[in-house]
Amino acid sequence: MKTYDYTIIGSGPSVYRFLVGMQGSKKRILVVESDNFGGICPNAGCEPKIFLEGAIKTALTSRDLLNKGIESPAKLNWNDLILEKKRVFSPVSTNNQHAYEELGADTVRGTASFVDEHTIKVDETLITSDNFIIATGLKPRPMNIPGSHLFLTSDDFFNMEDLPATVAIIGSGYVGMEIATILSAAGSNVTMLQRSDRPLRDFDSRHVDMLIKNMKENLGIDFRFNTQVTKAEKTSNGILVTTDNGQNLEFSTVINATGRIPNINALNLENTKVDFDKDGVIVDKYLRTTASNIYAIGDVIKKDIPRLTLTAQFEGAYLSAYLLGKKKSEIHYPVIGKVTFTFPQLASTGVDIDQARLDPNLTVKDIDISKGDFLYAGTNDYNAHLSLVYDQNQRIIAASEISQTASDDINIFIPIIALDIDQNLWNEKMVMSFPSLAFKLRNIL
Repeated sequence: MKTYDYTIIGSGPSVYRFLVGMQGSKKRILVVESDNFGGICPNAGCEPKIFLEGAIKTALTSRDLLNKGIESPAKLNWNDLILEKKRVFSPVSTNNQHAYEELGADTVRGTASFVDEHTIKVDETLITSDNFIIATGLKPRPMNIPGSHLFLTSDDFFNMEDLPATVAIIGSGYVGMEIATILSAAGSNVTMLQRSDRPLRDFDSRHVDMLIKNMKENLGIDFRFNTQVTKAEKTSNGILVTTDNGQNLEFSTVINATGRIPNINALNLENTKVDFDKDGVIVDKYLRTTASNIYAIGDVIKKDIPRLTLTAQFEGAYLSAYLLGKKKSEIHYPVIGKVTFTFPQLASTGVDIDQARLDPNLTVKDIDISKGDFLYAGTNDYNAHLSLVYDQNQRIIAASEISQTASDDINIFIPIIALDIDQNLWNEKMVMSFPSLAFKLRNIL
């Protein structure tokens, strides 16, 4: 029975950053993966989603410019798009496994479960380790209603070869809204079924309202709020769903995008001292669990910050430095940017803007950044808006943007907030390229 210094259960982006940090340490490390090496993001998550967004954004922009220089807007071919996605991403798991081995780790494919705090069983093989790192991420949240087995998950969506004529998406968080954008742009008739009264609660509600209006008017998406699906049944034409307000709705396909939950059921954590709840594995400020030799990183841990690939990577890098003695302080998260790849995009960073609007000590400035600007006019992006939050010293502490370029633009504000940059310093030390939102900041900061 082989023994390791560190055995990592899971292989997502946090694990890659951990292994990079452990290079040269001569530690014996094993990575155990039950599915695809690299985790959800590069295999069935953010990376293939952003890949698809390239074609989607191009097609939708061409439609917006119809009779404004474009005679025939681009038409998406779903089958070709999915085939190209598969070509690009089919090697990802194998490539990640090889990358981890090149970084010095052993790898094994199988389902890990704890026997005790120093032993796991991978399928039928026992493995001992001085320390363990739980990095199993999240999995789709099941819907406990009759007929829910008929629904696709967000993971299934990325391998959906045939474009459905009609599709219901249950849930309207990041993933649900992004899938709705992709499918409607490709030609599906999309209905959003949301049990609460608003989607995307992590973003500025004013910008979310603008996004919904745009998705209704320009993409034809039907939003049904305060609507909960109670059952589903197979029909000759697809799936019939029944809602709590008495509606019976039939669709070709139904996608469960109600969120994700910690992927810990198979671990048998009951055989350890690791505490956990429905929100994830509980860790301290050093990412150590309640078992002294077991750590956790990535989306599987219970935390208040956004569960994003980049925050998971930050945790992996921190933990390697901490375990090697290069860091002795608690983990302190940096300023974080959030993006939803809808059309237009939403992005934000800093404090909650809805809460800031209620705080008399803060000032919120709402700016129509497309007004009179040829940069946005060139892509017909006439609804581009930016909201900034200033503290009592007139320093920016938050930003939110809705535009076709919000995912890039928001990165301007992360260093401004993190480094406490004011207008004088910005104008004295930087001349930004023209035209860009960064160039405009000389008059906004």
